[in-house]
Amino acid sequence: MHDAVFDPDFDYEGFARRAAEAMAPEKVTAFANRVGIPQGTVSKYLKAGGLAGPRLDIVAKMADGLGCSLDWLVSGRGDGPAESSGFVKVPRYDATLAAGGGSWNEGRRRLDDMPFTSAFLRKRLNRTSANGLAILEARGDSMEPGIRDGALLLVDEGDQRVFDGIFAFVLAGDARVKRFRRLASGIQLISDNPAYPPETIEGEDMAGLQIIGRVLWVGQLL
Repeated sequence: MHDAVFDPDFDYEGFARRAAEAMAPEKVTAFANRVGIPQGTVSKYLKAGGLAGPRLDIVAKMADGLGCSLDWLVSGRGDGPAESSGFVKVPRYDATLAAGGGSWNEGRRRLDDMPFTSAFLRKRLNRTSANGLAILEARGDSMEPGIRDGALLLVDEGDQRVFDGIFAFVLAGDARVKRFRRLASGIQLISDNPAYPPETIEGEDMAGLQIIGRVLWVGQLL
């Protein structure tokens, strides 16, 4: 499908500038993979190149992924990615992560947004934006006491490097959250609850591992 001919008065450069500002510091490749848009398309839009304007469906995906309103991205009006109130919005999805077992909803639906202060992101997470962050819910008791059943997890979908830490991931069709310990030949999955023994993924099984992102923060009732 080709981009449709657009209004010659459309501020393509302003659109590209706002998109780039909202996307930083996330890399184009990571953003494109996260929102499901070809990298080449995102790169073209950021360069404000070509004779045709951006497609509405793609711009809507970009706005959703950037945490801004469609109006702001296109025209500079409306809600940008970070408001003057000092709060940024992180999307919460209906996908459930099983701490022990479960299923990953590939057609995850955006439920709402959770506000975080810009100061919290900067001081506690060393981040300047909420790009690539998502809120997901944990189910099960295998990560107790640190992560209880029903806890909300702040996941960085842009951080999929394999190293020691707590990660949300999909394995053999199950969406889970575990503590990773990197091994020479693979990864050890560790539950904080001692009732659950460690698991080891190595060899061909590594191909079935899809990392959703690293868990940065846990929110739960006492």
